[in-house]
Amino acid sequence: MASTKRPVIKLEISLFDKIIEGIGFLLLIAMWLCVLVQYSGMPDLIPIHFNFSGKADSFGHRSDIYSLPMLATALYMLLTFVNNYPQYFNYLTPITPENAHRQYVMATRLLRYLKVLVVVIFATLISMTIHY
Repeated sequence: MASTKRPVIKLEISLFDKIIEGIGFLLLIAMWLCVLVQYSGMPDLIPIHFNFSGKADSFGHRSDIYSLPMLATALYMLLTFVNNYPQYFNYLTPITPENAHRQYVMATRLLRYLKVLVVVIFATLISMTIHY
């Protein structure tokens, strides 16, 4: 098993990576705040599913809106946890002590971008639901 032979490196988080982490976390908090603030003004029935053309085709109780930020938070936390173990990721090239640091930095940065993208997608879904 190649992943057990890979070097384990404690990566220092650069300022750029801290900024990306901060953006993702702030967007996650903003998404929760938006749901909490808008909840009381929402109708009892809200769209819970949209078809490919963007039309609502299924409706549920307004409390279903909480499922979106909960799922986004769970994915965010999972990706944060997984990001601590880059030596177990799948890489296109063999990981050696010489290239491990660069490969790990690129892979962990990709997951940081993915976390921000996940939050943006869920925030968009929440916005569509609230403004429907």
